[in-house]
Amino acid sequence: MLSAIARLNPHVDMKKIVIGLMDRLSTYATRGSEKSDDPEVRKKAEEEATVRLLENLQLSKERGEAPPASDEQKTADKEKGIVQPENGINQPGEGDGGKDTKPESVEDQQESEEATFLPGNIKLYEIFYDQVLNLVKTRGIPIQDTIALLVSLTNLALNIYPDRLEYVDQVLQYATKTATEHSDSADFHSAPAQSSILNLLLAPLQSYVSIFTALSLPNYIPFFAAQSYSTRRAVAGEVARNILRNRTSITSPENLDNVLQILRVLIREGMQQPAGYPGAQSQRRGGETEETIEEQGWLARIVHLVQGPDNDTQLKLLQALRTAYLDGNERIRYTTPSIITSSIKLARKFKAREHFDDNWQPQSSALFRFMHQCVSSLYQRVNSGCADLALRLFVLCGQTADETGFEEVSYEFFAQAFTVYEDSISDSRAQFQAVCIISSALHGCRNFGRENYDTLITKAALHGSKLLKKPDQCRAVYLASHLWWVVESPQKEGDEPNIVYRDGKRVLECLQRALRVADACMDTAVSVELFIEILNRYVYYFDQQNETVTTKYLNGLIELIYSNLQSNQTEGIPSSSLESPRRHFERTLDYIKSREWEGVVTEPPRQ
Repeated sequence: MLSAIARLNPHVDMKKIVIGLMDRLSTYATRGSEKSDDPEVRKKAEEEATVRLLENLQLSKERGEAPPASDEQKTADKEKGIVQPENGINQPGEGDGGKDTKPESVEDQQESEEATFLPGNIKLYEIFYDQVLNLVKTRGIPIQDTIALLVSLTNLALNIYPDRLEYVDQVLQYATKTATEHSDSADFHSAPAQSSILNLLLAPLQSYVSIFTALSLPNYIPFFAAQSYSTRRAVAGEVARNILRNRTSITSPENLDNVLQILRVLIREGMQQPAGYPGAQSQRRGGETEETIEEQGWLARIVHLVQGPDNDTQLKLLQALRTAYLDGNERIRYTTPSIITSSIKLARKFKAREHFDDNWQPQSSALFRFMHQCVSSLYQRVNSGCADLALRLFVLCGQTADETGFEEVSYEFFAQAFTVYEDSISDSRAQFQAVCIISSALHGCRNFGRENYDTLITKAALHGSKLLKKPDQCRAVYLASHLWWVVESPQKEGDEPNIVYRDGKRVLECLQRALRVADACMDTAVSVELFIEILNRYVYYFDQQNETVTTKYLNGLIELIYSNLQSNQTEGIPSSSLESPRRHFERTLDYIKSREWEGVVTEPPRQ
């Protein structure tokens, strides 16, 4: 039939006939060999087939031979008298020495098992591959029709010979050669041709259980790289969604490298293509679109699926990710937090192995240097928009370094956070939030020496006292008081008790300064609310048995609040503005009464 098709009138659309034949055979093969194999079994079979393919290619290179099933190999076979007849059936004594045809290898046996509807001596793929090449060569088929034929041929190979990866790779090899030859052709960049190319690239991704099977094909990535920006972006999007949808773990540097080569088109900003082609797309400038932000979200989520089999491999994988993502320039604002989060998990794993691995400290030091480089790159490349994010990440890294026992490293991270604060954060609200973040993190640190800790907390309190708005300044100062009164953390049985940092005198100084700032506020309701908040801090430290916070300070502040509430009523200030502070004050007094502290007066002073 195929030989008859080749002799049809040149005006007959042979593409439709051949594609129809291949598609019907593929559908029949799929229907006739439906299996309920466990995905893990299929995945294992694909991995074994990939190993065989790569081993064969390596052997061919070492021997100086062409890869199996290539056009050159077929030519050599014909010269040796091994001729494949047009109908695909070898006759006795014709190319097989007169012997009965038998499977020549384990792969042939698997092939015959997969395609039980075919006689074992019919090599269907090879017949159609030769026919497609013959049609292209002799009938001058347009490039868009050639690619469409290759799509159907690929589907035939995937459905009938799922374990013969070399068949799909052979099609991709020919497609790469064809794409290179027609790269300057308008027909190659037409919508039908680009649609067929996209289908050709997606077919292996959607057929194989493991996405790494398709990406491991030697000619897949070269063919992908030869395509237009829009096609590469569509394929990269499918790869990213496939990985996330199936929660596919990336465990080896080879698999990660293959994935990153595909995703690079999403990492970088799209470049302008030659004008005049339907697939052309100008470079995107300015802010990111919702679509590109979603793509960056995919890249960030993929970081969490990079899971090396051991800690050393995981560090190498994270370093490879960071190197690839740096090509995105300002887009690293979306991916750096994920890399830092994964690095923090790895730092804790290193710490958990401290009694089993002698080199855990050098490994941890290398990891913290890597984390510092990541955040520094973010701050330097996206300074204007990511100062707050960089500060938060520096603080987070500092907490992790302290948690794992690296005091000097932790100090450096916090010092960098202060540098970012001083150089790049100017908005008053952002400054207040930054001071609170740093103070909260420092309060939770437990492994600083007294000198380093005192330097950092003094710096935090100083920045808090210099905030622009008085209410922010007041709150930052009374919150900083907790830095001089560290709470003991729960201890495990057998652990030595921690020596916590406490200085009651400095606590009182912070509270007294906060009172002076609150009294300077012009808004009466705000001033009263701040007084009540400071009273709550006094109550806390009194309850914590801070000897410098005595009943004198509690009674004096309670009397001051009563006085302000009373004077505001006489001055005609609307009671509605003071209603919330009044209820807050009443709740605080109720708590003080419930504690029944001796010497604390909660009743209003007599007039």
